[in-house]
Amino acid sequence: MHTRLFHGGIASAVSVSLLVSGCATSHYRDAADKESYGILAEKADQVPGMESQFSIDTDATWDPLSELPLLEDGGRPFSENPDQELGYRVLSLEKALETAVRNSRTYQDEKELLYLSALSLTLDRHQFGPRFFGGGRGDYGRNTTVREGASDLSNHVAGARQIAAGIDGLAGTPADLIAAYANVVESAGAVSGLDDTQNVFEHDRSVAGQTQLGMTHLLRGGGLFALTLTSNFLRFVTGDPGTATASTLAASFSQPLLAGRGAKIAAENLTQAERDVLYALRDYTRFRKVFIVRIVNSYYAVLERKDIARNNWQSYQSFLTSVKRETAHAREGRSTQADLGRLEQASLDNRNRWVASVQNYQEALDQFKIDLGLATDVALVLDDSELNYLVERGIVHPDISTEDAIEVALVSRLDYLTARDQVEDEARQVTVAADALKPGLDLILAANIDTIGQDNFQRLDVRTADWSAGLDLDLPLDRKSERNALRTALINQERSIRDYTLTEDSIKLDVRSGWRNLEQARLAYEIAEVSVELNKRRVREQEVLADVGRGTAINLVDAQNDLTSAQNDLTNTLIAHTIARLEFLRDMGILYIKENGGWEELYGDGDEGVVDSASEELVTDAAMAP
Repeated sequence: MHTRLFHGGIASAVSVSLLVSGCATSHYRDAADKESYGILAEKADQVPGMESQFSIDTDATWDPLSELPLLEDGGRPFSENPDQELGYRVLSLEKALETAVRNSRTYQDEKELLYLSALSLTLDRHQFGPRFFGGGRGDYGRNTTVREGASDLSNHVAGARQIAAGIDGLAGTPADLIAAYANVVESAGAVSGLDDTQNVFEHDRSVAGQTQLGMTHLLRGGGLFALTLTSNFLRFVTGDPGTATASTLAASFSQPLLAGRGAKIAAENLTQAERDVLYALRDYTRFRKVFIVRIVNSYYAVLERKDIARNNWQSYQSFLTSVKRETAHAREGRSTQADLGRLEQASLDNRNRWVASVQNYQEALDQFKIDLGLATDVALVLDDSELNYLVERGIVHPDISTEDAIEVALVSRLDYLTARDQVEDEARQVTVAADALKPGLDLILAANIDTIGQDNFQRLDVRTADWSAGLDLDLPLDRKSERNALRTALINQERSIRDYTLTEDSIKLDVRSGWRNLEQARLAYEIAEVSVELNKRRVREQEVLADVGRGTAINLVDAQNDLTSAQNDLTNTLIAHTIARLEFLRDMGILYIKENGGWEELYGDGDEGVVDSASEELVTDAAMAP
């Protein structure tokens, strides 16, 4: 019974301890989140396209697949088992983007990096606010003192004399005998040295304590104010039970008058930290654009490989039909065994091509699952209607010149704005490094007030106040380190200017290269369209000729293979143009990402708009202007 109660008490104590610890941890976490999110919200308006509701928290209960429809029809083109994908979840592009921004490991990493930059700024800001501190200590001690005292023999002799004196009035003669005996003993002790003095050890025990409360405040102009209240307590618990208490209130203020003076110098670290958070916001917003384009590219790449597998399957089936027809003709003597063998070999080659394309499709799908943060064994297929929508819509080509696109990019690209601002940062660093070469001259003010008396720690007496004022001078006799820092800052300034011009040239190159890729993709798509129609006619012609026994196997094989290749090229060029357009708009800086991962495009003149991927609504320049 007692054992159970004992263990139950321990379990209760541990539970209470964990609960208190968890509450304290949660409080600090909430406080950090509130301040960090506040900083990001404060600066978000300075970054076009930044999320309005930013959070690094994830919803562990959210299931990205729970609301997706199920695949109701199978298809042998994508598996040896025609019904293998039946019941799989069908993932649309819109849901894929939402899943990516809510579930991707890479995306979460970038969000946390942005949060950490804001969290770091909270400490930099805290350096320039009132900072309170407090503490205390307590000691229990023993103090040992040594003094000279009489020997044990002398103490005994003295005791005997006191006894003799006490009984002298009662007995007379016995008292004389005791006194005589004491004299003999004392004389013997003197001769032998037994009456020499000896060390006596005395122990005093005490309890002592000290408390300290204070505050420091670093001013943006470089001044530092400090205030401290110190109280001391001492009580002896053995010997003389005295108590001694005292308190001291101390205040000091220092202000640089030459080197380190002014907000531009003293608060430079805070200024840079503020700008670093802005840069982190820009980097994150830029990352979102790059990330979404990459996810869209991966999504369409899977659909492209799926379409290639479908085309290869259809080509394989066509060759099987041709082999059956040619076999019948060979029996009737209307075809040669050589032509039949050629078709049978082509059929085998197409089967091998189809199997390889199915494997490529499945590998691309598994990789895409990883990109979304999903397990590779998730039963999932992509929505074919997304590719059908692209085919029906055709290509959407931006109507903007290269020079106009460059002009827009130099206004909208966030990395370009950061490179420009970093030139200003390095210029400030040069100013700070030059300031450090000045003589150091600080104004120092100090004052303190004590208590009066041994036991009056709570009442400070202004009559005890002491104060001082002075100057602390540091002559610039050794400035080797500061000299090197200045030269380094000057070099970094030149490097930042080069980086700025390099960023500008790189952006121009990106835009021009993107435009050329877009034009090439448009031309390739138009050629692929014509090629598909030409090869369809070739195949129909060769099939008709084969039916009447006038065709040749080699012509039919070439026509069918060319048609399959043209169909694959058409899908490839359509997707390539779509991605090239998104990359071009991204490089111009006018691809804006929504909260759910959908994008909005802005280009053209006047009221020209484009189709929004997530909602398929027409947006205009006026509505999209950041």
